[in-house]
Amino acid sequence: MALIAGQLVSRAGDALFSLASVWLVLDLTNNNPLASSAALAVEFLPYLLFGLVAGAYVDRWDRQRIMIAADTIRGVVTLVVPLLAALDALQVWHVFAVSFLLSSFGRLFHPARQAVIPDLVDASQLVRANAVLEGTGQAAWIAGPALGGVLVALVGAANVYYLDAASFFFSAATLLLVRPRPHPRARTGVSLRQELLEAIRYVRERAILRTTLLVGVVGIVAFAPVPALLPVLVRGHFGAGSRELGALMACFFAGSVLTSAGIARLGQRLHRGRALAGGLGAVGVGAFALALAPSLAVAGLMLLLLGGGAALFNVAEYSIFQAETSAELRGRVIALANVTSQAVRPPILIGAGAIAGLVDARVALALLAGAALLAVLGGISSRALRAA
Repeated sequence: MALIAGQLVSRAGDALFSLASVWLVLDLTNNNPLASSAALAVEFLPYLLFGLVAGAYVDRWDRQRIMIAADTIRGVVTLVVPLLAALDALQVWHVFAVSFLLSSFGRLFHPARQAVIPDLVDASQLVRANAVLEGTGQAAWIAGPALGGVLVALVGAANVYYLDAASFFFSAATLLLVRPRPHPRARTGVSLRQELLEAIRYVRERAILRTTLLVGVVGIVAFAPVPALLPVLVRGHFGAGSRELGALMACFFAGSVLTSAGIARLGQRLHRGRALAGGLGAVGVGAFALALAPSLAVAGLMLLLLGGGAALFNVAEYSIFQAETSAELRGRVIALANVTSQAVRPPILIGAGAIAGLVDARVALALLAGAALLAVLGGISSRALRAA
């Protein structure tokens, strides 16, 4: 329960930060859209720069201490922005630097959190634990952006950073109450390069992990364009504004929370391989239907489906990697999965934006969703997933 409470508050802080950081960059650059895009892009760089290396250290070090240290450091780093703003010394590069550092220490925190869950619960409770964490995390995002908008208007974007810092400190405090079972550490006397190659070989030699990794990449192909192109659809196709966009985003997170609650009730009765393929299928169908939606109401229903599919997909993916990977390799394997999926996100976003600019945002969504649906057929026929 301590981990769940800490992550609920921390994810709420993330939701506030996601809105406040972009708004602050726009304030500092006189509404420069390139700067706001760069603010988002800089958060993805640490995946590529540090993702695999961070996974290796997650296997070398105590995972609970890694999470506490990462949260504490992120809390301190976050305070830099409002303190500089109070001194009237804040510049846009400070915001970029803080975002980069937060994402960098997040590359340690997130694989450590996923790797430690099997050390906190029995194998029979693994799916339920992942579903509860997924649901509570997404619940914070239902109200988080809307609350962030209100707070930005009331106290200013820079001061919202105080709340994000407090959420990191709260999470670190709750992690002190967590009591995971000791996990076997990575072998000593082995170079970092050898450890990373060991994880790559481990995944390559196991069909279930290899297939899940590839399906995860396809999931990014189907889903990544949705948050980028949804504002374009709302403004250009539906002729609506920010309120309608917020309502549609809430539909997505509501679908995720409802599905996570259902998964938690099913627990180990959920077939992980079928859930992975089914979640990807729901994302593909939802994205394809969103491209064809004739009204905001229909778009909202499709985003409910998308949110539910994403939750089902995520829980199944986490559970497969956790259950099918030996404890001493879990951090590296999970980091490898994260890096692989995130590495394809920038080119997919650029490609979707190019198609949307040349033709139409709906065409971009439909094409990428169609590719995901074709991949579902391969996933259903995969013996590895059927056996998962």
